[in-house]
Amino acid sequence: MIRRTTLAVILAGFFAVPAFAAKEMPLTINLGAQNDSGETGTATLTPEGHKTKVVIELTNAPAGVAQPAHIHEGTCAKLDKKPKWKLEPVKDGKSTTMVPATLETILKDKTAINVHKSPDEIQVYVACGDIVHSKK
Repeated sequence: MIRRTTLAVILAGFFAVPAFAAKEMPLTINLGAQNDSGETGTATLTPEGHKTKVVIELTNAPAGVAQPAHIHEGTCAKLDKKPKWKLEPVKDGKSTTMVPATLETILKDKTAINVHKSPDEIQVYVACGDIVHSKK
């Protein structure tokens, strides 16, 4: 009887680990070029406790230009102009930011990551990706 109970506990723990790990998996968003920028890439959102690490990597980004980036409510087709969370500017195609929200919170509403041409041309969008969780 003790062996069956021990086996049941071990099996329950074995099956619980993948479910927990799945919640902690990074989410990768494709960033598409906008306004003929040619800038494409990815944004990887990784849960880190009560925060989310956002890493943006763009190809064809201009060298030495700090490109503002944000998470906005809405979709790339229709963004709320007011940023929900500010991200570190993309410089030389890269940016890393700790967002003060869980990935679960970010995924609750329709949101998108948006990259702007430069601080002087903030109204020009160069790359965008809708933040959606693929349900597998």
